Amino acid sequence: MPTAAAERAARPVVDDLERVLLRLEWTVREFGRADIVAGSSRPIGEGAVRFHYVVSGAIEISGCAAPVRLSAGDFLMLPRAGAHRLGATEDAVVASGLLEARSPSGLPFAFDLPDSLGSCGFVVREPSMGPLVDTLGLEFGGMRTGNCLMASRIATVIASAAVRSWVESGCAPDQWLVSVRDPHIARAVAAMREAPGESWTVDRLARVARASRTVFAERFRELVGDSPNRYLTAVRMEHAMLLLRDRRLSVADVAARLGYSSDAAFSRAFRRHTGESPAAWRREGAGPRRSAPDGDGGQARPSAVPAA
Repeated sequence: MPTAAAERAARPVVDDLERVLLRLEWTVREFGRADIVAGSSRPIGEGAVRFHYVVSGAIEISGCAAPVRLSAGDFLMLPRAGAHRLGATEDAVVASGLLEARSPSGLPFAFDLPDSLGSCGFVVREPSMGPLVDTLGLEFGGMRTGNCLMASRIATVIASAAVRSWVESGCAPDQWLVSVRDPHIARAVAAMREAPGESWTVDRLARVARASRTVFAERFRELVGDSPNRYLTAVRMEHAMLLLRDRRLSVADVAARLGYSSDAAFSRAFRRHTGESPAAWRREGAGPRRSAPDGDGGQARPSAVPAA
């Protein structure tokens, strides 16, 4: 049973997620189910917010930033969907829809989401969603009074459940709920993640967040759970592990790209973070990822990786 302290610590995240879900209201513009034979594919046009739910079988979605594989019971939302293809790796049935924000209050939410939001095992985590997808198919395009309203309400529930599952499974990037709670701190987090090699100082980051140095440092620790400097180190180490996979880059190249003044300074930070030197980590095949005990370099933080 969770302690009272643990419940208090979790409450801000729960409150933030609830505020997000209250803004999530959509109108269904398209909906349909497709039978896709193994080895074949189906093109999907671009749209505002598209989603795909795999009723049975398995598919691979291409045309996104990276191919996404889904199996029966998985769900994928594409908040800024470009044209893409659904390819069946085995005979599959896929329910797909196109959503639009019902009101201006819903619009910013879509832009807060990543390009691809996936929930693997969606129907296991949210067992009532499978029947709701079936009901959405019955309501959409029906001739009864209120069919459109009912379809949109059902789609909103499904999309809300997908976002909840995405957050609860730990797949939401660090800055996502931070942006809901404080967009100014979120700008500083985004700046570090987008340009980890910049010579960021607390003063510079405070200016990005449009706050005084003291207020920024206190608010950052409250929302992110770490100091700006330790968080920046963790972000740099995430990038370092990716860059070290490219054997065309020397350790000195990686250090320079991440803003370190010397190879030695980079190597010390990397060793604190992973428990070994960059060269040793690369020799061992660049993985699996490790986290060293807490130290000046800070703990590892999860990357912003799509769940699907």
